[in-house]
Amino acid sequence: MFNLLRSDLYRLVHGRKFWVVTVLSVLLTAGLLVTLMLLGTVSGASQTDTDGVSVTANVTAGLMASARTMESHTAILSSSGLGGSSILSMFIAVLAVLTVMDDWDAGFVKNLIAGRHSRMTYVASRLLMPTLLTVWNVVVAIASLELTCLVLGIRFRHTESIGAYLGFCGLKTLGMVAFVLIVVALTMIARSKAFGIAAAVLVGAGIMGSLMNIILSVIAVYLPWAAQLAQWLPSNTAKLYTDSAGLLATTVGGTSLGMPVWAHALICFAGWIILSVGVALLVNRRRDVC
Repeated sequence: MFNLLRSDLYRLVHGRKFWVVTVLSVLLTAGLLVTLMLLGTVSGASQTDTDGVSVTANVTAGLMASARTMESHTAILSSSGLGGSSILSMFIAVLAVLTVMDDWDAGFVKNLIAGRHSRMTYVASRLLMPTLLTVWNVVVAIASLELTCLVLGIRFRHTESIGAYLGFCGLKTLGMVAFVLIVVALTMIARSKAFGIAAAVLVGAGIMGSLMNIILSVIAVYLPWAAQLAQWLPSNTAKLYTDSAGLLATTVGGTSLGMPVWAHALICFAGWIILSVGVALLVNRRRDVC
């Protein structure tokens, strides 16, 4: 499996799609931060902060342009769209779909596994590839965002501990991996590039999550316990915390989770990853490759 994965990585890194999405990851995080700060400086609304100082503020990002102040490192990461439905997750999912479906479109997969008794190795490598792609793009996005903050001289009202920061980044990365693997699993089941791209757009735009919430609310009219399932949707879980401080809460929006937010998010994201991988492996275990 690792030889196959190494070959896939070589082809991917020497292609254009990989670097295009990497550049987009930087533009959608660091580039967006610079743009918001410039817009806030030019046309932001005037308001008074907690210290009684008049500043120009951009409400959407929480960035005080004239003071160049943010609440915390994790707050700015959260506002960039990491770990949930966002344009960034949509682009990463589209890249993953194109990478996975390249072998089927080129007929390479048919020759590759000819004579093999099991297709599990190939399918597993196809699932590991999107995971590595997602981790790479998230790391690039976080690094570019932090570097931009350093260059722009942005200050933070609250500084988290290293453990809290790494834990927050880890959960955001795990959430993004869950989103991408859900799309990849659906693509491998449908064996359609067009379907996979459509699924990536629906998940990234948050449409899929909204649709699932509507379906569960309708079912809950007849089966009240179904309402509890909504809090285990990845799209809803990603909204439970906006900074590292929120990870320790046990109640969000007046609803008790019965556990800290970080534990809920860890179980939710890991569960969806296991479910996606398991279904993809099961469906493609003995399925014809044609």
